[in-house]
Amino acid sequence: MVNILDCTIRDGSYATHNHWSAQTLQDIVSGLSVLGIRYIEIGNGTGLGTYRNTKDAMADDAYYENTIPYKGDSLIGAFFIPGIGTKDDLRRFREVGGDFVRIGANPTDIEKTVEYIEYAKSLGFWVTGNLMKTYAISVYQMAQKAHIMVQAGVDCVYIVDSAGGMLPDRVGQYVDAILGLFDVEVGFHGHNNLMMANANSLSAVQHGAKLVDASIMSLGRGAGNAQLETLVAVLQRAGYMDNTINVLELADFGERVISHLLSGPIAMSKRDIAVGTAYFHDSYMPSLMKVSEKYHVDPDVLITEVSKVNMINPSEELFEVTASRLAEGKHAIHFPKFSHQVF
Repeated sequence: MVNILDCTIRDGSYATHNHWSAQTLQDIVSGLSVLGIRYIEIGNGTGLGTYRNTKDAMADDAYYENTIPYKGDSLIGAFFIPGIGTKDDLRRFREVGGDFVRIGANPTDIEKTVEYIEYAKSLGFWVTGNLMKTYAISVYQMAQKAHIMVQAGVDCVYIVDSAGGMLPDRVGQYVDAILGLFDVEVGFHGHNNLMMANANSLSAVQHGAKLVDASIMSLGRGAGNAQLETLVAVLQRAGYMDNTINVLELADFGERVISHLLSGPIAMSKRDIAVGTAYFHDSYMPSLMKVSEKYHVDPDVLITEVSKVNMINPSEELFEVTASRLAEGKHAIHFPKFSHQVF
């Protein structure tokens, strides 16, 4: 059967600016455990160690104190990005009762995950390797990157739609490739910019994925994630999950615990749609907005043009050059030196 990994706390921390009340954390974890959610991810958005370089972010220990003692029969995990987290962070998380860790990197940086995957496995963690911004590379390139993680020892390879712009057939192609080549589980993490996160998650499962991510009421970075309550209903109806989890009780729980954090009904804005259609990661939005204001260009057009060149790690210089060209009325911009394909 398929399991859902709840990322409400971790991905939702983007929406709460890396801060939660102790009571809300305790309520989320204890409630999800009672309702039957097996995997629960905690911590700040960019994972272990984020608090050291992000102003006002909660310390990792504050998350541990208000989640791990309340996990019941569920498993508690955290996200980890090399360069943000350290081996000491992994060791500390294991010592206080962490069960799994998800080690993620952009396609250009997958080699940097190897030593951390190996170390996490030596500590006894169940480990996933998350191919962030998977859409930026071909199925063939993805298989090459997945192979690196599999050789390092991951238990599960994750396809990640960081910008919320993928479609079900593409998701299925990635899953098929991994399962056809490696003896490893597959997971999928979707964002909802084009309102496809649930459909993409279902496609991943139909192609053999055993773990898909979701958050309560879609709370997450940008346009949010697959919605936990409705994804459970979809997977139950499709026969991939049994009826152990009561969907209506789950929905009632979400409304009580999370609804006050939402500014209004969930609907995609023009900006959300621009992000999804261009495969633009909105962590770069502050830099983009600053440049769009400087050159008086439409930020949504700038999103589109920049992403034609680099979907993974657009530089300040790329924003500047692209905005300058747009201000001069020039489109069809291409700058090979900035391209994410050069790796």
